[in-house]
Amino acid sequence: MIVVRYALGLVLVLAVAGKLRDPRGFRDSLGAFGLRGAVGTAAAGAVVAVEAGTAALLFSPAPGLVAGVAATVLGAGFTAAQTYLVAAGGPAACQCFGVREPVSWRTWARAAAVLALGLLLLAVPA
Repeated sequence: MIVVRYALGLVLVLAVAGKLRDPRGFRDSLGAFGLRGAVGTAAAGAVVAVEAGTAALLFSPAPGLVAGVAATVLGAGFTAAQTYLVAAGGPAACQCFGVREPVSWRTWARAAAVLALGLLLLAVPA
């Protein structure tokens, strides 16, 4: 399970790095959820902080159960957000890794992969 933890941690580090390369672009992409202005800025900061914290937890000696819970909650949030955007069918964009791309089943699958890996860590919390 250490490989899963580190792989997921690396994915989250890359996601954080992408958002930090273009924080304004990421903040603006949250407009698809109605998060604009000061609320959008706060939400963007919160997402980056939670991603970074979860990545740090995955690389830490924290128990597997704790890492699994954090990754599962994060993945569930990402998957819910992507599900909402795909179902809405509007011209929303995802800037999850610093590159703006249209929301699609592909972006949904990436979010669902984070959820699946978190669940795997819960199932086998070694």
